Amino acid sequence: MRKWLTLLITAWLLLGCNDKAANHANVTVEGVDANEQNAIKSVILNGKNPPKEYRELVWKKLKCSDAISQRIGKRAVFIAHRFQEKQIYGGEVTREAIFFIGNDKPSKIIDFDVKTAFSAFLATPSIQEIFAPSIWDLKRLHELFPTSANDASAKETIKDFIYSIKRFAKEDQSYLDQAISTANTPMSIANNTALFIVMRLFPELLEELLFDEITYKGKYY
Repeated sequence: MRKWLTLLITAWLLLGCNDKAANHANVTVEGVDANEQNAIKSVILNGKNPPKEYRELVWKKLKCSDAISQRIGKRAVFIAHRFQEKQIYGGEVTREAIFFIGNDKPSKIIDFDVKTAFSAFLATPSIQEIFAPSIWDLKRLHELFPTSANDASAKETIKDFIYSIKRFAKEDQSYLDQAISTANTPMSIANNTALFIVMRLFPELLEELLFDEITYKGKYY
């Protein structure tokens, strides 16, 4: 009996070790070094509401990192990180967030579905009204957006809008930032504000998140 018990315990330990190794082996890493991973883990695990358990799934350095770094002349790394966490109440959830790393510690800049949020941004009447004095008809852009994945003309128009924001005068950018952050919207004000800031500072990032490419060379480039 003792021999069989020893064998069972040994087998259980070996299986446990194999499971842990499999979990680690299933992590996908694309262009993100160990220091960057550890810095982001620290942000997640030492935040205001840290998860009870955390399991990394995917690390991916976004292509826009090099393009933005070259444009602004500073280090700008954007990392998409998918992970599974267990909250204090016991529920498990899979999350994906975009982290920015400059010269300081990482900061989480996006933690929502960008395509859904962008469509809602274009469709919101109060946001449409804010942009009404500009050349952009957001209602029309909202109609074009669903076709932009397959229609080259629609895609170029959406990209024109995204890249045009950084061409606005600083006073206009500040006005839009303030107006969007206080607009009456059915979606999260934080999401709308985050989208506008990304368009204003890092249009390449939004282009990649929406279309999985950085190819824009249009009139607002």
